[in-house]
Amino acid sequence: MTAAGPRESADGIRFEIRDGARRVSCAVSGEALDAVAGLSAPSTPALRRASFDRFRTLIHAAAVMRLVAGTESGEPILITGRDLKRVPSAPGLPKFGTSGRGAAGTVPVGFDPQHG
Repeated sequence: MTAAGPRESADGIRFEIRDGARRVSCAVSGEALDAVAGLSAPSTPALRRASFDRFRTLIHAAAVMRLVAGTESGEPILITGRDLKRVPSAPGLPKFGTSGRGAAGTVPVGFDPQHG
């Protein structure tokens, strides 16, 4: 599953992940973007975009976990701060509430969102 084309919206950032040939619409809430980077709420669109860019791998992993869980009734899948906190720690994934700096855009080898 891959991510594609992030777009800002009034309450966060929309993006897509791929599930085989299917594109799945997702959005990460402004609350989640503020919380993951430790920003004071409400932050600015520019700070939220920077947060999305720094934590994109973590956000993508949370979206995949939600998709794999199969509990979604529609799109977009809304990623919250709670979803980001639930992503298991793994090499290459930034940790919730940190600067998020590290290997950008990498997904750890062997990362399986179903089994953590």
